[in-house]
Amino acid sequence: MDPRSPKEAFEAESRMRSVVDHVVDGIITINDRGIVTTFNPAAERIFGYKAREVVGENIKMLMPEPDRSAHDAYIGNYKRTGQAKIIGIGREVVGRRKSGETFPMELAISEFQLGTNRYFTGIVRDITERKHAEEELRRAEERMRSVVNHVIDGIITIDEQGSIESFNPAAEKLFGFARAEVLGRNVKMLMPQPYHGEHDGYIANYVRTGAPKIIGTGREVIGQRKDGSTFPMELAVSEFHIGERRYFTGIVRDITERKRLEVELHERLQQLAEADRQKNEFLAMLSHELRNPLAPMRNAVSLMKLANGDEGVMREARDLIDRQLHHLVRLVDDLLDVSRIIRGRVELRREPVDLGAVVARAVETAQPVIDAYGHDLGVMLPPSPLHVEGDVVRLAQVISNLLTNAARYSGKPGRINLGVWRDGSGAVLSVRDYGVGIAPELLPRIFDLFVQGDHTLARSQGGLGIGLTLVKRLVEMHGGTVSAFSAGAGAGSEFIVRLPAIAAQDARDSGSRAGSDRAASSPRRVLVVDDNVDAAESIAKLLRLAGHQVECVYDGPRALEGAARSRPDVVVLDIGLPGMDGYEVARRLRTLPQFRSTALIALTGYGQDSDRESSRRAGFDHHLTKPVDPDVLERLIAELQAG
Repeated sequence: MDPRSPKEAFEAESRMRSVVDHVVDGIITINDRGIVTTFNPAAERIFGYKAREVVGENIKMLMPEPDRSAHDAYIGNYKRTGQAKIIGIGREVVGRRKSGETFPMELAISEFQLGTNRYFTGIVRDITERKHAEEELRRAEERMRSVVNHVIDGIITIDEQGSIESFNPAAEKLFGFARAEVLGRNVKMLMPQPYHGEHDGYIANYVRTGAPKIIGTGREVIGQRKDGSTFPMELAVSEFHIGERRYFTGIVRDITERKRLEVELHERLQQLAEADRQKNEFLAMLSHELRNPLAPMRNAVSLMKLANGDEGVMREARDLIDRQLHHLVRLVDDLLDVSRIIRGRVELRREPVDLGAVVARAVETAQPVIDAYGHDLGVMLPPSPLHVEGDVVRLAQVISNLLTNAARYSGKPGRINLGVWRDGSGAVLSVRDYGVGIAPELLPRIFDLFVQGDHTLARSQGGLGIGLTLVKRLVEMHGGTVSAFSAGAGAGSEFIVRLPAIAAQDARDSGSRAGSDRAASSPRRVLVVDDNVDAAESIAKLLRLAGHQVECVYDGPRALEGAARSRPDVVVLDIGLPGMDGYEVARRLRTLPQFRSTALIALTGYGQDSDRESSRRAGFDHHLTKPVDPDVLERLIAELQAG
């Protein structure tokens, strides 16, 4: 019998009812037959039924069909044994709302007795949102795991003592260890020995202060692979907590390739800086070398103005201009040659040639320079002809470059020796001087472009530093080699060229081809077109002295008019003309029947290979660059006539 008074019992029941009516969990009571006896407001919200719709009905109405047979089994077992199997806390089951929708819920069941009747109270909690959150968390974890497993950076997690907790596939690939080989081991196994003490210092600092020093992004450190090899890597470290425990995640990236590229970039920048320095030095040398011949030429013109008919002064002035003009042309030709050769745009006209004849031609070219410096030249040739397969002009250029180089760098007047001999199946050519020599640090670079031994302000030797580059490239194009030797400053130098020789019986007589006889020239009608009046008139006067009939015009449209008027045999035509360029003039002339066989000679300052190809396509027969040697122009006109 309840010892409480009716009032106390009523108050207690009221408090309990208030709790049941206001809790967020559904509270449902059933009897031992499964009939619902109570259904609180929270249960109404969860299942969608009103209490009056459920009380007195079997609890199975709140279950989806598949679970109802299981409930019948529970009830049958209880009636048979008096033991209920469904009693428990926190079981996850499925509920069914009035709409037919099912949902996950958490169920706690307890049993109580009123008199002889037994009842079961079920506390249910709708865990739909929690299950959604759990599913989203699971998906997020899967996404994160997929990212971690597929990123190209190694991701490693360690605990506060430095023990490895996680090791992703990229880290396996990076360090060469399988995940199972590193988990639980100290992260120092991934560092070379010199870094172990530094890592111990980080850990000790953390233990002492609670503030790790290793947190940071983009630090460059050294890693060690399983095979013991080391590599540079970039490291970013972050800290996180799980409960009371602290962990550190390191993201590592192998930067071996980046470091290699940085080194290459640094080297390339140094090379560019050196190339820029050489370019600036070359431009300074070029301006100096161009002024050298221009200054005496200008002086010679002044002398001619003041000569008052003195034939001796006039002759000296003409000779001076001629020498300096040849020097100027040589500078420009060398520049064009080295550009074409370096780009592989030079074709050799190969034929069997006697090196003795090549030497004679080269000496003739270099002798004025040798004489100007006061040197004596000694030449030693083999007793019988020594033939090679080559371009006689280019081989003579090689030898003359070596001779003029020796003349310039011999210092005071002295001896230069030129020797040619056979060595087995090869031909050897040596140029030896006894002058300033080559410094040891310069010797390995002596054939590089723009390299010179004299960088003094006086620049007494002159030159652009391209002659030896031409020598090397031309010799190599002939299948040979060239070497430089010197015992050092003041000890002189020797350049040795080696070329493949050919048997005497295979050599053809090239003397006739090397002859300089010119075809007799009969007077021709010539039209000279150039917008530079002085250039046009001077060429015209030279051709008139050779007996030709010459007319001058100074722009493109007048060139067409002049050609139609005088019907010339030869047109000497500049390219850069006002009104209409030389290419267009040539094309228009070639469309007219009367000019299809007229000889068209381009005489221009444009001398690149592309310019020559453009003039060929426009219809020119020949392409000459300014300043032209008058003898060359006259010889060309004579050959055109002979053809």
